[in-house]
Amino acid sequence: MDITLKNGITPRGRVTLPPSKSEAIRAALLLALAGDDPMRAAEGFPAPYCGDLSSALKAAGDLRSAHAGESAALMRMLMPVQAALFGRISVGADGALLNRGFGELERCFGVSLEPLGGRIETRVNIRRKRRFTIDCSRTSQFLSGLLIALPLLDRECAITVENRLVSQPYAEMTLDFVRLFGGAVERTETGYRTFPSRYAAPETIPVTGDASYAAVFEAMDLLGGEVETVGGSFATRQPDAEFLRCASERDVDITDCPDLLPLLAAVACGREGETVIHGTARLRTKESDREAATVKLIRDLGGAAEAGSDRVTVRGSGGLAGGVCDSLNDHRIAFAAAVLAQICRAPVTVKNAGCTEKSAPGFWEDYGRLTADERR
Repeated sequence: MDITLKNGITPRGRVTLPPSKSEAIRAALLLALAGDDPMRAAEGFPAPYCGDLSSALKAAGDLRSAHAGESAALMRMLMPVQAALFGRISVGADGALLNRGFGELERCFGVSLEPLGGRIETRVNIRRKRRFTIDCSRTSQFLSGLLIALPLLDRECAITVENRLVSQPYAEMTLDFVRLFGGAVERTETGYRTFPSRYAAPETIPVTGDASYAAVFEAMDLLGGEVETVGGSFATRQPDAEFLRCASERDVDITDCPDLLPLLAAVACGREGETVIHGTARLRTKESDREAATVKLIRDLGGAAEAGSDRVTVRGSGGLAGGVCDSLNDHRIAFAAAVLAQICRAPVTVKNAGCTEKSAPGFWEDYGRLTADERR
């Protein structure tokens, strides 16, 4: 699906946020492990849910032979849970997700995880294992899976975090949810220690509005929009809630909030001068090579940006020419393209715009309402 956006438009209005994917995926898995209804993870939020959350709700209903859809977070958290519960990993996935690598978990469990026919299928014997070392320099999602899974075992276990822990707020979010459901986990000097636990669902499931989605409209506001978001929370652990702080800096490290790269780069285009965004190299294995895709987006619309040495540099001029760009089937690139249309001198055509279904199936509807008056 291709969409052409009017240039120089000012979005105005109110948007209700969908549930946080990161919170709801963790809640759905823990609800299933507690013997409760995984649908409670989306309680109070109207359907339709995004692709990743829909996959999580379905997978939580069939943990033994689950399908992760296109959600890397879900797949990486499911694998340790399956190993602890069933002594085997059996998970399917769509698109290129199975090609994004499992080396961290392979080394941790001492197994080979080779995809075959769209699935990973292998036995995993961790019944006598008490010590688990996990490399967290690329992602914290395998660690989150271990934090959920190891309290299910009948013994005390130690997790050693190897190399720098990236996206630490997501690990903290997992720890909060595990403890809320009754999991016994404590921090140590080298990582974590888990103790045998029985999960029980709390009366209230603290899933809040999606800060990643809110950031799209915050970016629009920084470029002249007037959009109010409803349903967010100041108490959330979601690192993308730091968007406005990050966007105010000309030299910013996104190691803990990597998904903000395209939006931060878009905002940087709207002001004059250089902005340097650090911690971008690991984004090369997202839905797209998001580091390169962000640079391409800006250049395709007439801006100046470059990538190198784990950073993206944007040379903003306050406006862009416009033209044709491609989301490369990456929802966050499509969001950034919609934001950039505000500062373009000609309309913007976004190719493969339907990829926003992954995280926000209502995005183009929301965008249409926010820009309806100016499109007449």
